[in-house]
Amino acid sequence: MDSDGAAQQEVADALRGQLTDIRLEVGGEASLAGADVDDPGTMDWWGEATLSVWPEDDESCTTWWDHNGTALSVADIDGGGRKLQVLRACGLIVDLWGVENVYDALDARSQDYADFLPMFGQRGSLGQAELASELDDMLEPGGGRVVILDRVWLAPAWRGLGGIGRLLTARLLRWVSDDARVVALKPFPIELDEHACGDPAIFDKALAQIRRTWQSLAFEPFTEDIWIMDPRMNAHNRAVKEIAKRLGLR
Repeated sequence: MDSDGAAQQEVADALRGQLTDIRLEVGGEASLAGADVDDPGTMDWWGEATLSVWPEDDESCTTWWDHNGTALSVADIDGGGRKLQVLRACGLIVDLWGVENVYDALDARSQDYADFLPMFGQRGSLGQAELASELDDMLEPGGGRVVILDRVWLAPAWRGLGGIGRLLTARLLRWVSDDARVVALKPFPIELDEHACGDPAIFDKALAQIRRTWQSLAFEPFTEDIWIMDPRMNAHNRAVKEIAKRLGLR
């Protein structure tokens, strides 16, 4: 192994050793009353995985953390330490019983969210929003919320380390998917630039890889673009437990 390879291995080993110190933070924002993008039956949510470090000196902190892609962002904290953002995620929660007009709520936000409209049917006889019948048939009964995962960003140095990004994402979803009927996302290689997205040789390979990643967490296609996971099925929980076990965690 050359010196660069040895250095990369040293970084990877150090990061794996920090897993038990990572903290998860989640939050959300919803309107009390409104319409369209401010529909009170929807909540924008976000979450992050962070790691706080207190290096022996500031120079070593800069060398170690800032130049190896180990953080999406770095913030100073009390005591001379730094808070490293390892992963960031965001999305939307739709309360099927509380949303006034799911079509307007998603369409008014962005095209990204409007792309999830095929998941929904007409309003039910009791006034609640309903899932499309094809989707409803794929899910176990129960739950009154749809959790949409819009974006996930993982710091580059944490990629390829045995599923750390998948584990962090799944653990964040656990805290935002209470009473969820379904969790949905659109697999897409967001790290590609415009040129790479326009090159089929690059894009198709990256898309296949990201689809395999979500499939390993028991997500499956509802449409070609929309993938869903039923949180009441054991497949997702088993997959998360297997990743945690491989990484030496519970």
